[in-house]
Amino acid sequence: MISLRNVICVLLTMLASLEMSAQQITGSIRGTVVDPSGAVVQSATVSAQQTETGLTRTAITDRSGAYVIVELPIGHYQVRVEAKGYQKYLQEGITLDVNQTATVSIHLKLGAETQLVEVQADAQLVQSTVSSLGQTVMEREILDLPLNGRDFSQLGTLQPGVVPLTPGLLQAGGAARMNQAYAVDGQRPESNNFLIDGADNVNAVDAGFVLKPPIDGIAEFRILTHNANAEFGRNTGSTTNIITRGGTNSFHGALWEFLRNDVMDAADSFSRTVQPLKQNQFGATFGGPIFRDKTFFFGYYEGFRNRQGETVPATVPSLAERQGNFAELCTDSGHQFMGGVCVDQGGNLFFPGQLFNFAAGPQPVPIPNNQLTAIDPTATNVLPFFPLPNHGANEFIGTQTLSANNDQFGLRLDHYLSRTDTLNFRYMYSAGPTTDPLSPVGANVPGFPVGEYDRGQNFVAQETHVFSPTTIGVVRFSYLRNKFLLDQHLNHVSPSALGFQYDPTLAAAAGPPFIQVSGYSSVGDPITGPRNTFQNTFDLSGSLSWIHGRHELKFGGGFRRDQINALQGIATNGFFVFAGFPFSDAFASFLEGQPVVFLQGGGDFSREIRDRALNVYGQDTYKVTSHLTLNLGLRYELPFPATENRNRVNLFVPGAQSKVIPTAPAGLLYPGDPGVPSGLIPTQKTAFAPRAGFAWDPRGDSRMVVSAAYGIFYEPYYTGQGGPLQDPISSPPYLKTLQIGFPVNSFANPFYSPDPFGVPFPEPMTLLVVSRNLHLPYAQDWNLNIQRSFGANLLFQVGYVGTTGVRLPRFIEGNPAIYYPGFDSSGNPLSTTSNVNQRRLHSGCTLAQPDNCVYSSVGEIASTGSRRSR
Repeated sequence: MISLRNVICVLLTMLASLEMSAQQITGSIRGTVVDPSGAVVQSATVSAQQTETGLTRTAITDRSGAYVIVELPIGHYQVRVEAKGYQKYLQEGITLDVNQTATVSIHLKLGAETQLVEVQADAQLVQSTVSSLGQTVMEREILDLPLNGRDFSQLGTLQPGVVPLTPGLLQAGGAARMNQAYAVDGQRPESNNFLIDGADNVNAVDAGFVLKPPIDGIAEFRILTHNANAEFGRNTGSTTNIITRGGTNSFHGALWEFLRNDVMDAADSFSRTVQPLKQNQFGATFGGPIFRDKTFFFGYYEGFRNRQGETVPATVPSLAERQGNFAELCTDSGHQFMGGVCVDQGGNLFFPGQLFNFAAGPQPVPIPNNQLTAIDPTATNVLPFFPLPNHGANEFIGTQTLSANNDQFGLRLDHYLSRTDTLNFRYMYSAGPTTDPLSPVGANVPGFPVGEYDRGQNFVAQETHVFSPTTIGVVRFSYLRNKFLLDQHLNHVSPSALGFQYDPTLAAAAGPPFIQVSGYSSVGDPITGPRNTFQNTFDLSGSLSWIHGRHELKFGGGFRRDQINALQGIATNGFFVFAGFPFSDAFASFLEGQPVVFLQGGGDFSREIRDRALNVYGQDTYKVTSHLTLNLGLRYELPFPATENRNRVNLFVPGAQSKVIPTAPAGLLYPGDPGVPSGLIPTQKTAFAPRAGFAWDPRGDSRMVVSAAYGIFYEPYYTGQGGPLQDPISSPPYLKTLQIGFPVNSFANPFYSPDPFGVPFPEPMTLLVVSRNLHLPYAQDWNLNIQRSFGANLLFQVGYVGTTGVRLPRFIEGNPAIYYPGFDSSGNPLSTTSNVNQRRLHSGCTLAQPDNCVYSSVGEIASTGSRRSR
């Protein structure tokens, strides 16, 4: 008879599972009990006891002699079987891994129940009821294999279909992409999901993992690369499930110190010297019982200190060019000046060696002897930022030292309230600064370092309740805090001290403007930054497992809420571009103080983004026969488009007039306008994700299995580098980006207006928006796999994997420029780089009426991408 207490617990768990997402961090043991003749033994009692803690779970064999014990913590087990008329059976040496369904089939012997048969053997290598793909990296592999920086994610690339990020992608993304780790089966690296003990560990802004526990604190981790069960979702790529180490009935610990230095390193190819390197990783772990067989603890600490050289070659002005003398353009190519003009041996004008001023008249005007007669005072003040050449006439090579520090610790507590209730608690903390002397997105010469600071915290509480041998419920709450400060400007030389007469728009980032000189190194603080994000993720999860005859049923669901408070600086100190116009050499244009473009951002750089998602699922592992298992599941995803607390977001709909802000130019719509919800785009309510697969054991001995599966997987509307920030951070009139083309008022003060940011909608406007027709991205996965074990330790596997990504988010130009062929009456091309805005579809200006362009480029996140991988 079921007690009232159990009924209440069942109801609470089922209610919870309608709002929660429980990712399995345990394993299962299943099998069949037979007698010496091969006949099944029903009503046998099967007990699985964890060796480390004494945790025991029990099951009763059914009419077919089968048993299943679910939601078992990973570790080492012994299985004990008792049945009337048979000798007792004890099998030791069983290792259970995360998400593993271990097959342990039992052969009983007739005899007295006081007799005991002992067997030392592990479970079968083949999982004869599983159709998903993935592999487990176990504790011994994690500790024994060499890892650069002791980063667990490097072990993921040992699995089929898992490849590291390309160097170009890493270089372009920098720290924002660092923790995306890898791409799996052709899917994007930002499509991976990362869990620690089943709890969320994903950077909601940039994707990738937040916390990277030391390998000594990890028991094992599993990458579900393809066609995971319905309980896993929220991403179209892989799911990496990390399980932390827990305490046992014996005390155990470790101390370590790892040192790397440059003593045995080879010289760098650029600097021809050995790059400085001093790296230390040190720490300790300790765990054991608080109360034997009852309460356990495990804790760790790791410190990381790194000083590493960086060498980047840069093209800088020569000593003569710094004085305004560009005669080398002519003489270095073996030519000479005649009458102040560079000529070849035949006395003809040598165009590449002559410095011209293209804006001085209708025809290019040669600069006599390539010598500028005056240098702009502001350019004189900025000139020392360009280092002197030290490798040839125009090259600078210097080694700077990158500094990175990190400290992390964690504590896990496991408490067995009773034989039916288990409590688990875990807390993790990781924090540290990084100082990069050469910004990945800024100047490539010394003098403009950037800082980075990350602090991650994660708390998890879980309760497991055994209602009966066939019914188990799990409830989990987790909280993730991620503070990520990126591109912190560390050079705070005031622009006014350099002679600039306009003001920075973000005091925290005040410093030299970014100055880009075509063909030469750039100087100044980066265009973007600082970018400060503060993420709070709340996740409540639960599941209910029920063994009913041949069916292993599991129900659950999910609720997740993200709070992202962000500050994103955009060209707050100004951004100058110098090109081969008006002078034919960009550095000459710089010395004369004549940029082709000046841009500065102003307004409100802070945003408060809120995101939430729901999902529910049900799955059934149906043992049709002793040879065939069906894995059937259905998941429903309901992610809501992200909102901004003060509606500082907008859509771009050409020609539409806003009623919320009637003064906005036609084309800008805001939350509250007709057809524009608070999340800007409609909530898609049709994201049903079926999963279906089979596993066929042709011989019934769990030594060979043929499996196949098909599934659909959804992920949020926008993922990856800064996805949720793209629309909010560029929305006018909250952000105002002023752009002035040639000629500017002056290098010191490019603005013609005394109050340039007093205009609510400065034109032309450059926007980053979401497409009004943005849909949820999804992938279709299918596979066929054959596994065959040979002996106890050898497994052969061959398979086929297919994936198609549909409606993947990508950037498109929402206001493209049209190419007009032909020439005007003067013989000039109709389409040039200087009239791009006049040729755009929705710019508000044309080639015939080129003034007062309203819109420039409009970058849209749209559902247009697709990818197929086999």
